[in-house]
Amino acid sequence: MPNAVTASAIKASPADIEEKVIQVIADSLCVDSSSISLKSNLMRDLGAESIDFLDIMFRLEREFNIKIPQREIERLARGGLAPEEFEVNSILQAKGAERMRIILPELNAEELRAGLPLRELPSLFTVEVFANIVKRKVASGDLDTFVPIHGDAPSTMV
Repeated sequence: MPNAVTASAIKASPADIEEKVIQVIADSLCVDSSSISLKSNLMRDLGAESIDFLDIMFRLEREFNIKIPQREIERLARGGLAPEEFEVNSILQAKGAERMRIILPELNAEELRAGLPLRELPSLFTVEVFANIVKRKVASGDLDTFVPIHGDAPSTMV
């Protein structure tokens, strides 16, 4: 059953959401929020490790009363692609990279390329990726649903 949209989520402007996401990430990673921008790369700039992504997602879920299931972005990106069109031996293929660019246009398109090992995908994530995930969920009115960009059909995945 979808979460009810909270009054604070309805009133939150995109700037408010960005500010709260930055604060959540700062708290999770024990860094000063003034050193974080939307373009900050979580791993390279802020020193996040893969385990930190779970904590960040948990904190965002709690802060915004939303759900961000693990591996949801990858499942959405796979969409209607045949498995071998998305990845082969955990290596992103051209069609998979193209889909990922549509789902997450915030990612650096030059780094999000065919040949990228899927285990390295989190190394591309910026604060903006998480801010936009939250904004999409809040904008959808159904806080369990991902509202993609560029006209993709809504999904229950992020």
